[in-house]
Amino acid sequence: MPDLCSEVSQLSTELEKVGVDLFAVDGKIIFYLMNNGSSRIKEIMLATGSSYRGFYLALERLKNKKLIDSEVDPVDRRARVIRLATPTPAPSVHRGN
Repeated sequence: MPDLCSEVSQLSTELEKVGVDLFAVDGKIIFYLMNNGSSRIKEIMLATGSSYRGFYLALERLKNKKLIDSEVDPVDRRARVIRLATPTPAPSVHRGN
């Protein structure tokens, strides 16, 4: 069973591949969503301890990298819910004989 340090190191390495620093606001958002699932923006912002401006800049970077999606909260249409984006499968290549 891997220890916590190796798991954090592995996650950090995987996030660096897509240009996300685990210990910056962007990484904190991803980490929060991995552990808590879809959440309202305010909940994530409070959990990451980031400033309003820094948080929204990080959200835009993550959206541009297609790592997160957002949608209107079905319970409260004034709020938005953020979730990790579903990876898009690579198109299959059909090769003729």
